[in-house]
Amino acid sequence: MSYYIENGDFESGKIIVALDKNIDYASATSFYNSQIFAGIDVEKITIIYQPGKLSSQSDFGYLLLAELANKDKMATIDAAEKISAKPYVVYTELDYSYEMYVLPNDPDFRYLWGLETINAPAAWNFTTGSRDVVVGVVDSGIDHQHPDIKQNMWHSFDRSYENGWDFVNDNPNSMDLSGHGTHVAGTIGAVGNNAIGITGVCWNIQVAAFRIGSVTMSLAAAIAAIDFANKMGIPILNNSWGGRFYSSSLKYAIEQYNGLFIVAAGNSSKNNDYIPDYPSSFDSENIISVAATDRNNNLASFSNYGIRTVDIAAPGRDILSLSPRGGYDYKNGTSMAAPHVAGAAALLKANWPALKTMELKEIILESVDRKSSLTGRIKTGGILNTSLMFEVAKDKIEKIEKDETKFCA
Repeated sequence: MSYYIENGDFESGKIIVALDKNIDYASATSFYNSQIFAGIDVEKITIIYQPGKLSSQSDFGYLLLAELANKDKMATIDAAEKISAKPYVVYTELDYSYEMYVLPNDPDFRYLWGLETINAPAAWNFTTGSRDVVVGVVDSGIDHQHPDIKQNMWHSFDRSYENGWDFVNDNPNSMDLSGHGTHVAGTIGAVGNNAIGITGVCWNIQVAAFRIGSVTMSLAAAIAAIDFANKMGIPILNNSWGGRFYSSSLKYAIEQYNGLFIVAAGNSSKNNDYIPDYPSSFDSENIISVAATDRNNNLASFSNYGIRTVDIAAPGRDILSLSPRGGYDYKNGTSMAAPHVAGAAALLKANWPALKTMELKEIILESVDRKSSLTGRIKTGGILNTSLMFEVAKDKIEKIEKDETKFCA
């Protein structure tokens, strides 16, 4: 018997055993166990299905769950094969793990093709986010009164800061007037499952509005916002802005920041390897530079790219999100792609709070969905895949924990 494990996981140490319909397992449990599980170290046997008197249509009767002492996956497969050859056994199966398809009740979720593309519904089986995670939106501000994000707005522990800060005018009024920052924030963290509008990549989160401009962004304000985020311990910053001017001060501020700095690659259809766009083209190790893709998983016509300077792609064309005064609208741009990645990083941080900045970056970039259309255009050659991201993270964390156990022993 072969076991299908390529695309699905199973719980190691557990085997489902189907018995012949003609035996009455319950009447002679000890005898049948001695025959079926001879040579197998079994900790526990449970009847999970008991046939009725009239149920004789199938070839099997009782279904048992055998829990093994050895929890190794290959040992589980080996034991299943051995048990399947024993008397009274019709077949064995592994205790496969199935996904719950978690979907929010937000009525416009069906228009969020980007979330489907990055496999967000599968990632939501792990977590839909946490209020303990904060993402700073360094942008034009956020409409913090929008009913679809109000619940997820940030405040400092002592509530000395509410919603965010205006670093242009150095005051607490971080309200968005242009709509850019509100749209970005909605993709990251519009409230999920609240029966209105849309959902963000994170249903539950805190988004902080760090206003650095309106139509254009101020370099000085950006540096101040990054420094503020660092002092406040905010672990993720989304930066859907940039330009062709190199700034040593900006680079220094980014490299002093202890969190993950996610940046839009730019909308000039240019190769950033040769015509840099900053801050996305800085070689700072905590940066993730994000290109935009369309519904066909092709690089969007406007998106910048670069095999050395652009890390990953995410949906960025016809993206529905929030607009000021309680509205919703569609926008295009790498500005819309970057917040998909910021939201993904926040999901990881919600599920595993101890993950460090470079671990977050490594997991996100290692788990992309590679596309031939992106090969040779961006560093990873792939699109953000939040479902695979969690699988990669889980494997890495299990390995770390195993290594730590060996070290302690």
